[in-house]
Amino acid sequence: MFKWIGSILIIGACSGIGFTKSKELQNHLSELEEIKKLFYLLRSELQYTRAPFAEVFEKIATKVKSPYKEWLISTGQKLSKKTQGSFWEIWCQSITEDLKESKLKEDEIEELITVGKNLEYIESLNLFIEQIEYRVKNTREIYRSKRKLCQSMGIMGGIFLVILLL
Repeated sequence: MFKWIGSILIIGACSGIGFTKSKELQNHLSELEEIKKLFYLLRSELQYTRAPFAEVFEKIATKVKSPYKEWLISTGQKLSKKTQGSFWEIWCQSITEDLKESKLKEDEIEELITVGKNLEYIESLNLFIEQIEYRVKNTREIYRSKRKLCQSMGIMGGIFLVILLL
């Protein structure tokens, strides 16, 4: 009786680990898609309204999800006050402080930081959007292949562990 209960718990725990890993991949993909949306909005606002960055960031913040909403609001407020230095310094500081809890990888955060150098040029913004689209496409393909793999490995790992222990 206790062997069966233990076996079910082991299989359930290992399955949970596999499904959790699958969910992490999905969260990363959704964050990249949110970044893509954010930069599409940013490009259109800069292109058509030609408003200052502080206004643009605060306007876009109403259309995106956390943590990017808070990041844009914080950056917009810092730019409005202009007490902390140049745009580049505020941009870098805001990214490192406000996007700590995002699911973005280190190289993706570095790309965000570097795009701030030439953010006022639409061409560089277009290039970054193309890079993000490519990254989203690759991440989506990886997610499709690894999602079932993670889930299956969790279940099969649990079954294998039960067989070893019995």
